[in-house]
Amino acid sequence: MALYTINQKFQAAPRGRADRPPTDRMIQVAEMFGIGLDESYEVALYRDLALDVRGGDVVYVTGPSGSGKSVLLARLARAVRDALPDGGHVVDLAAVRARDDRPVIDLVGGPLEGALRLLSAAGLADAFLLLRRARELSDGQRYRLRLALALDALLTHPSPRPTLRLLVADEFCSTLDRLCARAVAYRVRRLADAHGLTVLAASAHDDLVEDLAPDVLVVKHAGDRVEVHYADAARRGATP
Repeated sequence: MALYTINQKFQAAPRGRADRPPTDRMIQVAEMFGIGLDESYEVALYRDLALDVRGGDVVYVTGPSGSGKSVLLARLARAVRDALPDGGHVVDLAAVRARDDRPVIDLVGGPLEGALRLLSAAGLADAFLLLRRARELSDGQRYRLRLALALDALLTHPSPRPTLRLLVADEFCSTLDRLCARAVAYRVRRLADAHGLTVLAASAHDDLVEDLAPDVLVVKHAGDRVEVHYADAARRGATP
């Protein structure tokens, strides 16, 4: 069991930066709603949120835009990494870039069969797409390519083998049409199971829960209200 406790709050002030005086409209709105422009207030996103996350888990954070999903994902990824003696092997999908000048099929390393498997898992199974250069892909196709590259980095280049291989995917499949997104989520889940990958993913879309089948589902609401659901009945009873 690996229990992580997340706390996150920040101070906010309507006025913003001290070197920028409030505009006329800011003053009018403040007067309209009775807000003091010189007052600061505390915003709490998470208060003692306890999460039981284990190696090989798929964790999915969902909730409305602006509720703090990205904050939780970043904090949890850092906590997981810091708890490992070797830091694990972490790939953040947001940092993955593809070379625009090379054919898609040449961007994924290893034997051809393995490359095709990873590209297919990311939703790139069309032969014509595989022969295109990355710059010729649509935004959704480029997202799927970056996902394939992230999986490639985790699966084919772990030397020496780390204690944990972790994929961090904020806005997971958010840019894809929903049918494609569900198919990709299903394949990522199967790949994670087959190779023992740990996945931390977040999205405002809640239609991926069935296909991603997360071990830990976090539903973030406004304010500091959070629901945590575990697929494992034993964890549901043991976690505070």
